[in-house]
Amino acid sequence: MAIKKLTVGVLLSNSSILPMAKHFSTGLKNGLKELSQEVELEIVPEFIGQGSRELAEAAITKLVGFDDADIITGIVSNKVGIDLSDKIANVKRPFIINNIGEHLPDPEKFNDYMFLNSIHTWQQLWSVGQWGVKNFGKKGMYVSGLYDCGYSFQSMLSAGMESGASGVTMPFAIAPTPNPKEIGNIAAVFEHIHIYKPDFILATFCGKEAEIFLTQYVEQGLHKTTPLLGLPFLLEPFSAAEPVEVYTTLSLNRELKPEQLDEVSDTMANPFNQFGFETGLLIAQAIKEQGGKSLQKAIADAAIETARGRVEIATELNTLQSRVYLVKNTFNGIKGEVARQLIGELETIDIHHEDVQRINSQTSSFWMNPYLGI
Repeated sequence: MAIKKLTVGVLLSNSSILPMAKHFSTGLKNGLKELSQEVELEIVPEFIGQGSRELAEAAITKLVGFDDADIITGIVSNKVGIDLSDKIANVKRPFIINNIGEHLPDPEKFNDYMFLNSIHTWQQLWSVGQWGVKNFGKKGMYVSGLYDCGYSFQSMLSAGMESGASGVTMPFAIAPTPNPKEIGNIAAVFEHIHIYKPDFILATFCGKEAEIFLTQYVEQGLHKTTPLLGLPFLLEPFSAAEPVEVYTTLSLNRELKPEQLDEVSDTMANPFNQFGFETGLLIAQAIKEQGGKSLQKAIADAAIETARGRVEIATELNTLQSRVYLVKNTFNGIKGEVARQLIGELETIDIHHEDVQRINSQTSSFWMNPYLGI
């Protein structure tokens, strides 16, 4: 083995919703465990607040200039990743980005040193939007908190709905947040729901806002009349007299059998631990099979098998193997007590689809922080 010492720099974002930095670190160490017996391994964490470009760039400068990191990884949004593209090209260190896919990636703006490990939530939203229109009707409504709406969720839901039928409409309601340090006024979105009477709702609340939303959704009887779609992060413990049904998606790179649903769902409910573990395994494999290749080329060629299926992180391969499944969750508000039913596999799109290219070409203003990084 050519390398005797390996330094891995890790960019860690804060979250008040989920301890994603800790989860990612734990997973990364587990993935690198085998390698640490063969090389001198140093893991250098850098905390980057809520994941802004400025803090991420400063951390990379320190990791390269002071720590002499061989590889940089961590949790950053695709938006920040793209903004750091020139920086990464200059420092010439492999940069493995991990995120849930809150923003569309734009492979044309990545470079050869940039890699992406993601569950592509934008892709899942397109699929569930199309499914919602085909199964419930042409009027889907998007409801969100202020901090959950500055991503690609809304545009991809809309694009998916439009692929399912003509004449679709997608009214939306954002919970007003007068004080940035407080949770939004969730009750306000229900006024709009009752006015618009949508065929289905897609909600992207998380944390305390998800708890309030689910409680009121049941209390107002909407769970009996209006189907609810959401991200898995919507399933926060809540207090209500009756269970709620929430349709969520699950992204894998392999076939999912019904009997595997609970186990895989539990694994993917904590994607950041899984991302860290996969990143560690990919780095370990690249080092072991490097031979005469550069580290950048060895990482580009690496592929592993995990609970998610085959994972490769070269940007042009991203989403080509993704398969999106729909899960019906019956949730009584008690964490850990979710009855799941696999509805089936949904039609999906890859990174080269015209909807992705069209939305990527539009000017848009985005949050920099990764989803949940609030």
